[in-house]
Amino acid sequence: MPKALQAALKLERKGTAFYLKMSEKTGNILAKRLFDQLAMQEVEHIGRINEIYSAITQGQVWPEPKGKKIGYLEAEMKKVFARINHSKSREKPDNISGLKVAMDMEWYSYKMYQKFFSAAVDGPEKDFFKRLLEEETKHYEALSNVYAYLTSSGDWLERSESNTWNWMNS
Repeated sequence: MPKALQAALKLERKGTAFYLKMSEKTGNILAKRLFDQLAMQEVEHIGRINEIYSAITQGQVWPEPKGKKIGYLEAEMKKVFARINHSKSREKPDNISGLKVAMDMEWYSYKMYQKFFSAAVDGPEKDFFKRLLEEETKHYEALSNVYAYLTSSGDWLERSESNTWNWMNS
């Protein structure tokens, strides 16, 4: 398996395990749902990496993505947010540091995928790493928004509007 795919697979597996563990540990429903959604998306990434590896071991070129919907994390979290008891959702999770660790993990993944993107050949390989970069950005934004919401930190309102889920304030 090419080194970039090996590294990506390792990152995604580590992310899946971490998010499942954090989901199990947290008592806060909003954080729990976010960790569940992130774990599901990491599993999707693993599937895509395995699909690519299978194709290239059979002498095929990197397969084009099959029109899978990406970037739906915010929409899913918005649905969860609309259904939850907001007084309970603001309860601080017992593992707020887990959200910080998750943000660090996503940032690290982003930086790795940025290197792979820069080194990639044009075409499906470059597109694949570009999509992973976009996904990791969305993951980081989701974690950052939930962290800011749960900690009620003053920087919530000072953040760039493009990175803030304003619907959480309603």
